[in-house]
Amino acid sequence: MSGNTHKINHDIEQSIFSEQYQNSLQSHVNPVIVIPGILGSQLVNKDESFSLWGDFRRNTSQVSDEQRILQIALPIKSEMTLDQIKGNSIADGSVRKAKVSVAGLPLNINIYGSMMEAMGVGGQGLGNKLKRLDDYIDDKRDLTNAFEFSYDWRRSIDENAIELGIFIQQISRYLKLQRGNKKPIKFDIVAHSMGGLIARYFLRYGQQLLPADGSTPILNWSGSANIKNVIIIGTPNGGSLFALERLVIGLPKSSATPGYDPLILGTMPSVYQLLPRSRHNTFQRLDNKSNLTDFMNIELWQEYSWGLANKKREKLMALLMPDIDSVSKRKETAMEHLEKCLTIATGFQKAMDKRATPPAHLNIFLFVGDTVSTPLIFGVKKGESTLTTIKRGAGDGTVSRASVLLDERLNGIQANKVVSPLKWDNVIFLDSNHLGLTKNPVCVKNILYILLERP
Repeated sequence: MSGNTHKINHDIEQSIFSEQYQNSLQSHVNPVIVIPGILGSQLVNKDESFSLWGDFRRNTSQVSDEQRILQIALPIKSEMTLDQIKGNSIADGSVRKAKVSVAGLPLNINIYGSMMEAMGVGGQGLGNKLKRLDDYIDDKRDLTNAFEFSYDWRRSIDENAIELGIFIQQISRYLKLQRGNKKPIKFDIVAHSMGGLIARYFLRYGQQLLPADGSTPILNWSGSANIKNVIIIGTPNGGSLFALERLVIGLPKSSATPGYDPLILGTMPSVYQLLPRSRHNTFQRLDNKSNLTDFMNIELWQEYSWGLANKKREKLMALLMPDIDSVSKRKETAMEHLEKCLTIATGFQKAMDKRATPPAHLNIFLFVGDTVSTPLIFGVKKGESTLTTIKRGAGDGTVSRASVLLDERLNGIQANKVVSPLKWDNVIFLDSNHLGLTKNPVCVKNILYILLERP
């Protein structure tokens, strides 16, 4: 990492970047790829004329609300697999500072800026596009050794893992060109939240798509060949109840972000892949009328009229499927899309929960928030559009401690020590909320130690 790429927040600058760290950063061998979590990458339409996510100032675009909905929601298409359905927008760098307008005043809210700067990522994001690499090659700055991988966080995680593989290949070619040799390059990965799931899937399955029938790909660790250290921060390895909440009640509007209806979020396969494991008993029915509690069973969604199974949202359904005139056909297509998302999510969970020992050369580190009260069990009554928190416990406010560890004791296993199919080299516990983990000085100092000084 080039020393001139570091400009971090004042609150952590003095405690982290001593002369020793600065010297180590400049001599660090492995390039670092930083991956943000869900909602952490900017989305723009394909001609980059306006922002869909990441720049929320009112004067950023003259497009109508209907146009924005059609752009942010993924298309719903019949008789196509999820990977074949393409939207009209692309990722364009991480959301370092969310640009918002409050009372008519433009403001920047720090999101991933601290993490990117602390890891040495330069001011220009690479995005997923080759032209971003050209930006670096044309730039006359010193060679950078840290890169951000932005991605379309709405799409299935396996699709983004494939993009990550392409991205790593591009960076390898670029660095070999800059270094003037063809020696193999090893990378380190630092990933937050859903970014950690993309990294983990890539390590295990490389550039394999999830089968559309819900089965699992071949676990061959093909993505790990050029990876040395992987640090995942606040990653919902066992899912998060907040994913269920978003699919049931949507994304509430705030002073910083727009709100989105659950039907819009229901078009996005990645959100289903963040659902908790049904075997972990994180959901209870409060009506006592059925034992059906499996998130991956479409009958549960139909019974509760959740998301795309809501038959009363015909106006929005018509907006999401403008090429379908028939009400019954729209409902049928929505159910087909919901079933595809649930099937892929089922296969994803099975693929990620397989017990497997990583290759000897690969080091995996978990950073876990465990001091913020976090929902552990949700309850719901039929006919109600809200979810009731039955139990809270340790976590970062969004992801529970047990989820990051993928602790199978939630499945009723009696044991004093953690029982998990995951294998890791170390776990670091932190006192921060979900996004705050990336800004925590203790988190950053430990990451730098692992990457730069650990024997």
